[in-house]
Amino acid sequence: MLLPGDGPTFANSDPIVIELGEIFVTREQLNDRFQVALHMLARQQGISLAEQDSSVIERLRVQFLDKHATELVMLQEAARRDIAVSPQDVDETVAQVLGSPEAKEAFADEKLLRQIVHDEITIQSLTAQILQDIVIPPGDVVTLHHDIKHTLITPEEVCFRHIQSASAEAAKEVLVELENDADFAKLASKRSTDETSAGNGGDLGCFQKGHMESKSEFEKVAFAARKGSIVGPVKSESGYHVINVYAYKPLHELTLNEAYDEIERELKQEQLPNHVNALISESGIKTYPENFVASDAGG
Repeated sequence: MLLPGDGPTFANSDPIVIELGEIFVTREQLNDRFQVALHMLARQQGISLAEQDSSVIERLRVQFLDKHATELVMLQEAARRDIAVSPQDVDETVAQVLGSPEAKEAFADEKLLRQIVHDEITIQSLTAQILQDIVIPPGDVVTLHHDIKHTLITPEEVCFRHIQSASAEAAKEVLVELENDADFAKLASKRSTDETSAGNGGDLGCFQKGHMESKSEFEKVAFAARKGSIVGPVKSESGYHVINVYAYKPLHELTLNEAYDEIERELKQEQLPNHVNALISESGIKTYPENFVASDAGG
């Protein structure tokens, strides 16, 4: 856990908020970093910082202290493992962040932005290594699969094309042409009133059962049809449809072999916090939250 304490102060009266061995982070340094992180969060979520309540910002500030303390421990471990970050990866991410004039104004300190991006990529690489290091006993995977296998289900799915017509009579004409071996895709391109799918041979793609509420009759007919069959006309709010089912996947419960890798990843993710907390405990890092939430911390 992070250890709070009585914070030391530099000669310029800028109090220390994090102490890790010979590393000291001052309130001003952390606040500068917090402002960049805050703008990055706002950009990711598409929100305006000006519209946020000050209490929300202050709560984020408190959380950020522990977050950065954890980052410092992770960066220390990354250095110990000689994890290197590609400058190109940093350049690409920074370029994405600074993609607009507003962003360039918000992230005026590009050097600090680059450092934060560099640190985030480093920690991502370290996290991937730690996950790889975690060993999950096969028995744990088997046990979890047994417990949750009823939830490991791929739903019924059907893929189909359609030709939409304005009237039942027109749809029946389409059926006659198809019975006379007309090519479905070409006929859809020529006759379908659904301009969106007509250019793609009438292909509507694949749907899971229960995901076509707006076209419930579609679902009823499509899932009842055999693969390769042509059925219709089916009436909807858009018109009358002739449907060609070209793929069908039945409801399927994933076997242990099929689900093994995903379950193992899930168990590793569950154990990840324990490994990170162990690094924090061993590091001896100290935080001084009372120094960071002071009223003159800025923000």
